[in-house]
Amino acid sequence: MPQSSPCDHHQSEQPRFDEYDALIFDMDGTLVDSMPLHLDAWEITSAEFGLPFDRAQLNEYGGIPTRKIVTMLAEQHGMTVDVEAFARRKVALYLARTDDVRVFPAMWELVRQYHGKVPMGIGTGSTREHAAHILRQTGLDAFISVLVSADDVVNHKPHPDTFLKVAEQLGANPANCLVFEDTRIGIQAGKAAGMTTLLATEGTLQRV
Repeated sequence: MPQSSPCDHHQSEQPRFDEYDALIFDMDGTLVDSMPLHLDAWEITSAEFGLPFDRAQLNEYGGIPTRKIVTMLAEQHGMTVDVEAFARRKVALYLARTDDVRVFPAMWELVRQYHGKVPMGIGTGSTREHAAHILRQTGLDAFISVLVSADDVVNHKPHPDTFLKVAEQLGANPANCLVFEDTRIGIQAGKAAGMTTLLATEGTLQRV
């Protein structure tokens, strides 16, 4: 197991991940800088629907599908919200800006370094359609072929199902998989899957 913690990929001494069966990445906020776009869309939609908005709270909910978050927030605030209409509006606002999404440079470096050496997959709370669009638009689809989305599991993060399904599709032993995540909920999902977890903050990695 890599012992360096925290570890920054901008430094010359990079941690080695060759010994893992697979590298499994969250997408939004981990591989790509899409979280601000998601949060902006959330803020506008919440204002339109009268739902209280807390940017920090919403950021921590990264990995949970939009409809589930809306339902949770409505219950928390004792409100009745048209979940489908809210989700459609939020998604439309987000999709209008997806061409602005970029891969964090340090994560690009990592993906390129281990491409063809260690199997890699993505486990995301986004829908398959939206995730596939981001992967095509950024070029990540040429490097990472396995994608498990919100459409592919019933129990989403912090449940382990998303990451376990990625490991299954990669033919990897979950106990020897490394998960890269940017939220507490995502880290919980990785640990629940019995995997080693790294907190990825704009490409800076830290064992957690």
